[in-house]
Amino acid sequence: MEQKSERTSNPINLKVLALILGFAIAYHVATYLISDEQTNLFDVPYLTGILVCSISSFLVAKRYHDSQVFGRAYMFLGLGFLSWFVGDSLWYYYFYVLEIDPWPSPSDGFFLASYVFASLHLVINTRYFKRKWTTPMKTWVVIFPIMVTAIYLYFSLLELGDSEGLLFDLFYGSIFVFGSSVVLSLAIIGVSVFKQSSLGVVWLLLAIGIFLWTFADIWYVYEAIWVVEIPITHPINTIWIGAFMIITYALYKHQKII
Repeated sequence: MEQKSERTSNPINLKVLALILGFAIAYHVATYLISDEQTNLFDVPYLTGILVCSISSFLVAKRYHDSQVFGRAYMFLGLGFLSWFVGDSLWYYYFYVLEIDPWPSPSDGFFLASYVFASLHLVINTRYFKRKWTTPMKTWVVIFPIMVTAIYLYFSLLELGDSEGLLFDLFYGSIFVFGSSVVLSLAIIGVSVFKQSSLGVVWLLLAIGIFLWTFADIWYVYEAIWVVEIPITHPINTIWIGAFMIITYALYKHQKII
């Protein structure tokens, strides 16, 4: 029997997206209303969001453990968010407990691992449903990260001027920019592969969430180098929160489709 179209059988719930947007706006407004002495409270929803994405991914992997693709793919996505959570937990430990600048630090290894795991998730999914990638797809995966990293380096070098002491930070940060842009390029390919399938909505949501995640990551790296301190009121934090909620919603819908 012919499968129903995703658009009719399991569409995006606009009320859920409205709630996500409302919560993100409320979170951002709250950062301005609560005093500086209490700003550490805003780290709680941030870390919770990462952990929820990890747990949700593992739940999807468990449900489809017999699948040739989804079990492994979502296990890697769960490991990606878990690595990110561990990396941020170490970052907070260095910064708040040891009072040491965590740039660079061992936490960076976990951040980089999160990009590797997320990339594996995306590659396994897309290669399973489209085993032979076209030349434009392969070109996109190579050119897009290089282009984004080059833009980051260009504007960073403009800011650098005579501040040669920041040269290491600039090029070290480009590693994270490149990793983020690789994940984003693969997510966009995923949308192109699944746009006509029952997974089209899930991949659209995942792509939006991953775009927000990687966009905030790139912005954070740039700001962390050229700004002395990123305040809790910075939009980066709100973008991350929104990304976590959208990705969690996408994972929820994945279980409803297949």
